[in-house]
Amino acid sequence: MSLKASRKFSPQHILTEKSTWDVARNASEIALEFALLGYISIATSLFSTTVEFNNACKGAWSPGLYFAWEAADSWPTYIPPEDRTPEALTKLENERILWKRDTHMDEAGLDRLLSVAQGDASGALWGRSSLRPDDFAAALDLALFLGKEDRAREILKTIAKNFHWMFKDVSKSRRAWKLLKDKALAQELGLKDEKVLAFAEEVRRVFQQRIDDGPIRRPYEHKTIAELVKLCDENTIKNACWEETDYDPDNPPNTILRDPAAPEAIAALEKRINHGLPEDYKEFLSISNGLGSWWNGFFGEPEISSTDTVQIMDATEEQNKWTELGVELLRIPNLPICMNWPAFESVFKINNGDSDSEYVWLIGPELVRKARQSLWEAYEKADEAVKGQIDEAIQSTYGSKAASDELEWLVTTWSSRGLELYTYASFREYLEYVVGETAKEDIMGEEDEEGRPLHSHYVFAYSLR
Repeated sequence: MSLKASRKFSPQHILTEKSTWDVARNASEIALEFALLGYISIATSLFSTTVEFNNACKGAWSPGLYFAWEAADSWPTYIPPEDRTPEALTKLENERILWKRDTHMDEAGLDRLLSVAQGDASGALWGRSSLRPDDFAAALDLALFLGKEDRAREILKTIAKNFHWMFKDVSKSRRAWKLLKDKALAQELGLKDEKVLAFAEEVRRVFQQRIDDGPIRRPYEHKTIAELVKLCDENTIKNACWEETDYDPDNPPNTILRDPAAPEAIAALEKRINHGLPEDYKEFLSISNGLGSWWNGFFGEPEISSTDTVQIMDATEEQNKWTELGVELLRIPNLPICMNWPAFESVFKINNGDSDSEYVWLIGPELVRKARQSLWEAYEKADEAVKGQIDEAIQSTYGSKAASDELEWLVTTWSSRGLELYTYASFREYLEYVVGETAKEDIMGEEDEEGRPLHSHYVFAYSLR
């Protein structure tokens, strides 16, 4: 899944996510965690749910899934025989792990490697301290290579205690899967089998529903603009962890609303930018002239601008960034055709975000028309497979080609830090998204009876103890 603020498994996020490829990527990440916990058949079943879209995301697949299938000697039929050979799997092995194995070839070398990996382990259960995940993965690999299974299991204890930020590195050790396939990590984590199986069934059901039915269209669509604004405020005040915002936690606000913008202020904004504004955005301003920093479930997002602070922005520099990084407006990974999108030379920046946070732009009708023309010109030149991908993206995002052709204004959000580029069919739709984000409660500080974390942004395992 994208880095848009969401837990690793969020039914609401999965069922409303417009990009089926993002859904497939999320399924692959969750499948990898199931495999790491030793539930490889569950991992395979989940991965198979989105396999039609997985191939486009193949660059994001973890080699750990291949190593899991090898260790379990249970390959999905859609993995071709040539990808299962020892030679093919050797090519997937992590060069850094192999290099560290080759340069620490005895037990004294293992001690040295662990010394480097260990750092200051105090407080490492939740904070990252100075532990080095790649060195722990290499040490585990080396211990198994040397036949020191007892030491390997000791290393695995530390990995389990720091699973939320070591899981990716340990998945890259082909040799580690000899332990992982037998639920060694699940045992160290103290997972309850019945909880894992029940959770797996929920995960499978949610992903299958999303693939079969497409995204749920706008769960807040029935709300008025005034109701949406009120929910943004109430949810933020109720759910925010003020220490994770720019507000003073000792003196938090009692509202993020602002006084309504007078009709004269809205008219002055239109005059200043020399352009009319969409009715839904003007209605929002007439209810609250912008919003204070709002809660997204994990931290505070930048303020939504008032009439005095909306800016005309040349966003071509940011556009060049996402183009160079291979981020596509359609959110189709590895799109094999070139989309000649128009330059974002003049967009309306409607929040106080920057390159270190997130921009929110209103995209005017002139630019929308040019983008639509570029899209359909490229579509006509594409083969049937690519046309099918574009049809899927349009259907999931806008409901239909006809609906996309009627669009006049768009809202686009861009975070260069998270490589997250999203488009909304209207300001109202963006506001509906904000409501959904603010509804997320902060649960990250919860612990079990032994003081272990129950939740993590990065793994689901902690909640299954």
